[in-house]
Amino acid sequence: MKVSIVVCAYNEEKSIGPLLENLACQRVPSWIEEREIIVVASGCTDATVEVVKRYLGGKPEITLVEETQRLGKASALNKAFAVSRGDYIVLVPADVCPAENALSGLLVPFKDRRVSAVSGRPMQDPRASAEGLMGYLANMTYRLWGRLMKKLNETGQANHCSGELMAIRKDVKTAIPEECAADDSYMAIMARKKGTIAFASKAVGHNLMPSNIVDYVNQRRRWLFGHFQTKKVTGEFPSVLDTLVFSRPGIVLRVLVEEVAERPKHVLYLVAAMVVEALVYALAVSDHVFHKEYGVWPVIKSTKYAEAEVVCEQSS
Repeated sequence: MKVSIVVCAYNEEKSIGPLLENLACQRVPSWIEEREIIVVASGCTDATVEVVKRYLGGKPEITLVEETQRLGKASALNKAFAVSRGDYIVLVPADVCPAENALSGLLVPFKDRRVSAVSGRPMQDPRASAEGLMGYLANMTYRLWGRLMKKLNETGQANHCSGELMAIRKDVKTAIPEECAADDSYMAIMARKKGTIAFASKAVGHNLMPSNIVDYVNQRRRWLFGHFQTKKVTGEFPSVLDTLVFSRPGIVLRVLVEEVAERPKHVLYLVAAMVVEALVYALAVSDHVFHKEYGVWPVIKSTKYAEAEVVCEQSS
């Protein structure tokens, strides 16, 4: 059996080298005999391509696909799917650092042939934890999503995967609409039509959430717009808190109650987060009504690592 690891990169010269080393060292289940890494560099104007080329010819096999223009993540994924040869395809952005054994944890659920896709668990990089409201928002966003996925996973009702770290069976790969703003949601819905989605809570992918409120709102705005778009294209909403708040308010309430019970001292931060989310919802609805385009989304600079920082350590 073979696994293809797809990395989409735009101007990631600081992170791409350490990520490739991390992926080469990650453990995989014993039934995975081969791995390949496919890097799609989209319209890069920095040294991303040059860094990747230094790794060509090594082990595991690395394939570089260059796009002369930045055409969006959907375009990059479609090109990667066209050349991938794996029985399973792992999707990991170039600015994410998989934790130790993340790859193995992500692939193990495929032993159940009913599983068509597996979601890892995104977490804020602990080396870049902030204080105050922004620190709370950065961790809360992923924490609430993880709680929800755990509940849905237990009942076999999940139909969403994290774009920070996910995997699909090869029969799930399909052309993603080029204008797609939430490739993870779209792929999860397609996977759910072919089987079940598993949540691998121990398959952790570290990255950076925005460190200021403007960037946070803009990122959440695009994510939610992508969920609306997914519904329009596929006929289904992904199972996230924003889309379940009206259809299944009970499970959303349970997730929020657990958050308060675990962090009672931060209840005011949670209230502030809900106010921010209301603003995000209004902006996303406006974007949807006025047909805003997010196929090529703006880079959020505060989610990128500083040049001096170690971006991604090798997995032992």
